[in-house]
Parts: sequence; C-alpha cells; structure tokens
Amino acid sequence: MAYAGNGDGMMRVIVLTSDKYLHALKPFAWLFNRYWHSFQSVLVAGFTPPSFDLPANFKFHSLGSFADYPVSRWSNALIKLLDEIKDEAFVLMLEDYWLTRPVNTEAVRMCYDYALQFESILRIDLTTDRLFSFGPRYPNDVPHYGNCGYLDLIKTEPDTAYQMSVMTAVWRRDNLRSVLIPGETPWQLEIDGTARTAKRNDLLVLGTRQWPVKHTLAYRGGNPNEANLSELNADDTAYIREQEWVSASAVSA
Repeated sequence: MAYAGNGDGMMRVIVLTSDKYLHALKPFAWLFNRYWHSFQSVLVAGFTPPSFDLPANFKFHSLGSFADYPVSRWSNALIKLLDEIKDEAFVLMLEDYWLTRPVNTEAVRMCYDYALQFESILRIDLTTDRLFSFGPRYPNDVPHYGNCGYLDLIKTEPDTAYQMSVMTAVWRRDNLRSVLIPGETPWQLEIDGTARTAKRNDLLVLGTRQWPVKHTLAYRGGNPNEANLSELNADDTAYIREQEWVSASAVSA
C-alpha cells in the first residue's frame, strides 16, 4: 500500500481531484499560494499524475487508475485515501475551490487544533456552509455552541441538510472514515451521508461566524471545460486568462 503521510503532527490541506479536472489545479495552486501560503503543505489526491509541475509545497498522491473509480465510486477513492494517510485531522478541499481572498490561517489552525482536542468532531466548516444552512435569514438564529479563541462556534442539528457537505472544512479522519460507505457519488455522500450521521449522537458538526476561508466553485455545471470566474477579482481573472488556464468561454464577472 502506498503511504501518503502524515505522522508528524503538521496540518495538511488535502485536495481531491480526478483526471477530468486536473487542469483546474493550475489556477487552484496559484490562488492557494497567493491567498493561503506557499509554506502550507498540500496533498493532492487523484489518479493520473498531472503532466505539469505543481508548486514545491504541493505533493501528488495517486489512488490508482481513474478507470477504477467512476463518479459512482467516488466514496471508494476517498476511503482508500483515508486508509493511506495518518493525519488525525486535515482540511479537505476540491480542485475547483479557487480562493477569492486571503485566508485567515490563524483561524484555520485554531479549528484544526480544536478538532484534534475533541474526539467527537466530525467536521468544522471553514466557509459559510453551516452559517447559511437554512438560507440568508438563518445566521441570526443559528445556535451558538461556544468559542475557540476569538472564533464564535456554531452548531447545526444532526438532521440539518448537508451536514456531510464537502465544502472546505476541517475533518477528523477516523470519524469521516466511520460514516463512509462504498459506492456513493459526492452528491449521495452529502445527502445520504447526512441521513446516516443524523442517526448518530456521537458526532459533532460545527462552523464559525467568522468565515475563515472564502472560495468560489469554478466548475458548477459538471462541465470540466466551462469555468466560472465571476467571483474572482479582476486582477486574478486577468492573470488566469493570460496564462490560458481556462477556456476562452470562461464566464467572468
């Protein structure tokens, strides 16, 4: 079994990708190092290694042949990854989560340390996925759970929609592994996985009011050739177009 680390206690960001979206890693990596940090360790988990170089802080880990993991077996690939790493907790992202502003790295680290400290944590949302889980009127009513330093922690109930959302979050590996089953697409994982976690009283899903990570979803319609740049700022959009990392038909603001 190939071993992907990480037993040294350092926080890693794990990015899931597939052969169809490898090209999305070019703008992802550039925006990541621009708005997170080039010192932050990133593990890209995919299948066929990219034909282009990734930044020095990025490492690629192959999970096998892409043909063995169609979208209907997306969860199988994630299970394989979790069985090949030793990280107790990590930040999980997808390759089209392109950052749109500087990340509050201190807040991310605080959430990571919190997840390490409390074994009941399934995930801590780093975006507004939990904050806006019932629509734009919900933030004023979302239950206050406690504090992690200056961060206001919020909690959504187990039967809340998309508790298993794969939006950027800190996850505890053992708890994530315990709720995964083979043969699920990412959308089934988010919906059916939420139903499974709702039956358990030993897992906790939290978020914050502070929104430590803000990113766009570049490929929203399932078409790997139609990027949406509308949430990026003008300078970032211009550079990405200049590098020809997206098709000429990419949607801009």
